[in-house]
Amino acid sequence: MTRPKIACILVALLTLTLAAGPALAAGKAEAELEVLAAAVVLDKMMQQGDKSVPQDLLKRCRAVAIFPGVIKAGFIIGGQGGSGVVLARRNDGSWSPPAFFNLAGASLGLQIGAQSTDLMLLIMTRQGLDGLLKNQVQLGADASVALGPVGRRVLAGTTGGGAASDVYAYSMSKGLFMGVSLDGAGLEYDPETTGSYYGFAETVRGILLEDKARQQSSSRQLIKLLNKYSR
Repeated sequence: MTRPKIACILVALLTLTLAAGPALAAGKAEAELEVLAAAVVLDKMMQQGDKSVPQDLLKRCRAVAIFPGVIKAGFIIGGQGGSGVVLARRNDGSWSPPAFFNLAGASLGLQIGAQSTDLMLLIMTRQGLDGLLKNQVQLGADASVALGPVGRRVLAGTTGGGAASDVYAYSMSKGLFMGVSLDGAGLEYDPETTGSYYGFAETVRGILLEDKARQQSSSRQLIKLLNKYSR
């Protein structure tokens, strides 16, 4: 089976799961599927040549959030948003296992009518990461958000310690990057789905920073891709 077909199947199944509303906790199987879908999204966004998400930014970010198929989850019609995963970079440079988050309250503007839109957020600063560790963060208020630059490399002066934005946002529909407005959108930790995935309840800090959750088979695939593209 080809990668595009696999991606379509994963997104379609994930959409059916999310149609009931992101506030409902996903079971173990649905959570596994969501992580696998996030891996597909990451691979697609990093495989766009000169129009891909810059590896420089991925290498320097403090955390990454991936939300597959957000429009099909009800962004435009229901205004509910979608669900996805967040992984943080630890002090030794390794990636944490994923914690599950819900995203709500965003406006996708000109993307109305698109069949499916994938969203990836690069959290560049400590302020942006701190918001996630408090279980919820409002983009544009608790952390600044901007449309991320594309290309294999970006100018060093535009990112890093003096980053212009706490969060860079990328959205892709039908294989093409598109603009996205996320001011006012909220990211909130989903402890129920996270608990279903790992089999026990844990705080977002425990998962992202304190090594209290063991990697699952699906998360190993996602982390393998993050390591590949953030070298």
